[in-house]
Amino acid sequence: MTTFAFDPTDPAQLQGWLVDRVAEYLPDLSEPVDPHRDLGEYGLDSIAVVAFAADVEERLGTAVDPAAIWDYPTIARLAEYLAAELADPVSADERPEAA
Repeated sequence: MTTFAFDPTDPAQLQGWLVDRVAEYLPDLSEPVDPHRDLGEYGLDSIAVVAFAADVEERLGTAVDPAAIWDYPTIARLAEYLAAELADPVSADERPEAA
C-alpha cells in the first residue's frame, strides 16, 4: 500500500503535489507554476505529458491516461479529476466533463 505525505483524495493537497511534479519538467521556468494555467502554455510536449502521466500513475498507484492531462488541462482541474477518481472510481460515463 502506498503511503502519502498528503491526502490524494483532497484536491487542494493533490494540486500542491502536482505543481511540484510539473515544476520538475520545467527546470528553466522563472516563475512558480500556476495551477490555473493551461499546461500547454508551459510548452509541455506529448513526450513530457506521457512521462508526467507515468510519474503520477506510479506515485498514486492508479492508471492515468495521458489524454486526461489534455482533457483536464490545468493542474487544478486535473487534481479535481484525479482526487475524485481516487476517492470513488466511476465509469467513464459518470466522469466530470473535460474542458
